[in-house]
Amino acid sequence: MNTRTAVIALITLCLTTVAVHAQEGTAGVFTRMGFGARGQGMGNALSTVMDGTISTYYNPALSAFQEGYVLHGSYAFLSLDRKFNQVSYTQTLRIYDKEAAVYEAEPGVQSISGISVGWINAGDGTIQGYDSDGRPTEELSVFENQFYVNFGTRFSDRLAVGFNAKFYYSGLYEGVTSSGFGVDVGILYQLSPTLRVALIAQELLSKYKWDTSDLYGPQRGNSTEDPFARIYRAGIGYTLPREYGIVSAEVEMIDGDSYLGRVGVEVPVVKQITLRGGVERLDFSDKGIDPRPTFGFSVTQPVAQMEPVIHYAFILEPIAPSPTHVLSFAVSF
Repeated sequence: MNTRTAVIALITLCLTTVAVHAQEGTAGVFTRMGFGARGQGMGNALSTVMDGTISTYYNPALSAFQEGYVLHGSYAFLSLDRKFNQVSYTQTLRIYDKEAAVYEAEPGVQSISGISVGWINAGDGTIQGYDSDGRPTEELSVFENQFYVNFGTRFSDRLAVGFNAKFYYSGLYEGVTSSGFGVDVGILYQLSPTLRVALIAQELLSKYKWDTSDLYGPQRGNSTEDPFARIYRAGIGYTLPREYGIVSAEVEMIDGDSYLGRVGVEVPVVKQITLRGGVERLDFSDKGIDPRPTFGFSVTQPVAQMEPVIHYAFILEPIAPSPTHVLSFAVSF
């Protein structure tokens, strides 16, 4: 085994180990960790949450409910020197027509839609390399990126539909990179002013295709395809009376044979401070997957015409050696 072979084997082993523990060993695990401190602090049960800091990561239809212009960034403090960062921009689009009567609360509006763009980045740039004799070499890095474009629209007061078009670019080693394309589709339906349901299909068409011909040569290199897990989720959300908060729950099916649950609750203490908590990875398939409890809070104070919000999440990791801390900043204007 030469140096490069040893390095690739080590990196592949590390990534595979993380993937197997996290999500049945399929590719693209970093896309299933959540988006932002608000979502992760609420057990990632955000597919029916349609106000506040919205993320189309959870349901592509939600962009049609994001009022104004919102810039959202997030950084996660993970164990083992891993990096996990996210940024997004979302805004609504209204088309006016004096004769339109599509929405009961907004006569004269022909359509209400939303767009969003975002970037999710994960990786580790401090992996120590070793040669075939066990001597340290240079530090290595791995990275995964997802870039997405979203569009969502409200067909009526009750029904909204949206989709995410996603592009992936990831790398394991010099000359060993992969790109791919995927699609998410989501529906949100309001049964009443306080009760909502959602259906989401994620990672349709998504896969990595790795080719090591440039690294090992045409005779020894090969090509491998790693499909992402296909995920289908159903969610329900309820707004508590007197603005006491929201509760939500979801069930997701992963690749047709794993069923996991998520629950979350968010309660405003005062106008500027909100507390939340949740649990995800509730194993309904008896596959030995440990639950992942989460907690968090938000602090906001309007400034002029802007409304900045700081979100924080604390996540008890069932496998990693230390908890995860997530810090997000969102500003609407």
